[in-house]
Amino acid sequence: MKPTRNCYQADFATGVSGCPIEFGKMKGAIIVPRGEKLPAGFDADALREACHDDVPNRIYAVKTFVEYAKDGGEPQVSAVGYGSNKVTGVSQQTDTFTLDECDYGLHAELLKAKNVRKDVYFFDENGVIYGLNDGTDTLAGIPMACVYSTIVPYPTSSAKESLTISFCHEDAEKSQKSYDYIATGINVLEAVIGLTPVEFVKDSDDGYHIVEKVGGYDRTAEFGPTIAAHAADVLDGATAATYTGGKLTVTAATGATPALKAPSALFAQGIEGIIQV
Repeated sequence: MKPTRNCYQADFATGVSGCPIEFGKMKGAIIVPRGEKLPAGFDADALREACHDDVPNRIYAVKTFVEYAKDGGEPQVSAVGYGSNKVTGVSQQTDTFTLDECDYGLHAELLKAKNVRKDVYFFDENGVIYGLNDGTDTLAGIPMACVYSTIVPYPTSSAKESLTISFCHEDAEKSQKSYDYIATGINVLEAVIGLTPVEFVKDSDDGYHIVEKVGGYDRTAEFGPTIAAHAADVLDGATAATYTGGKLTVTAATGATPALKAPSALFAQGIEGIIQV
């Protein structure tokens, strides 16, 4: 028998959900390495822990979104000769979100990996996470060709300084055909957190400080007591630490330079949201 073929496009469904979802305002994104997924059966604690996990299992949260703008992702229609119009494809799509705060540090970090391909989940104010159905029981991220930020560094006569982040869909048609979402039942906005680059520096009086890399904000008072109480668990190259009157004093191991351990180790002792660079 001669090989035959089927017209797959002839099989489609036009019904609507028995319980249509009410979409909430988008509040943030979770960036994961290409092909990776969110932890299976996650809860708020698992999401927060994954934000501090070791590479390559770490997820990267960006929040809080306050405005959305869509560019592209529309059907492209054209005719051949005198023929009728036909849909020839879907234009490239870029989703751009404005953040509630303008942060130079975040902008700098996003620029570092602007052309590294990533998968992205979005989440809204109702705890719904959006991604793709890849044929498995676990929601997949949306493949992005690039993720980049744009900054307006100074206030103008009519607006404050601002930071936007743009997500360039690798395949806009696939993103729409396979679009899916899950209702988590948790407050994703509060569960996820991004890591802020810090430096662990020594001053002239033998005190150590935890200082944000961009801007120099000193966060020693925030983390000093915990570091002193768990020095062996959160510090490399140190044998002991004390915190008194805003000063963190560290006893360095012989021939070693004290440094903060990986975010996963810090998280285990209750120190969240920082990574030493």
